[in-house]
Amino acid sequence: MSINWVTQRKASDALGVSESTLQRWRNKQPVILEMGKHFRRKTPTNKQLLYNLDACEKTLSRLCTTPIEA
Repeated sequence: MSINWVTQRKASDALGVSESTLQRWRNKQPVILEMGKHFRRKTPTNKQLLYNLDACEKTLSRLCTTPIEA
């Protein structure tokens, strides 16, 4: 099974959110999108990020169906 790594722009379009929302999800505590699982650098010395679209979709789907505790 190969991982579908896509650019940040393609990931934001596919997930229906802005690129800045993806950034917040990477930096939010607790972390929603994890380095290595949901995103990675294109190369070790490059700032460009690639996203594992399937893993992002699964995580967001799980978060959207989990009831909020009062």
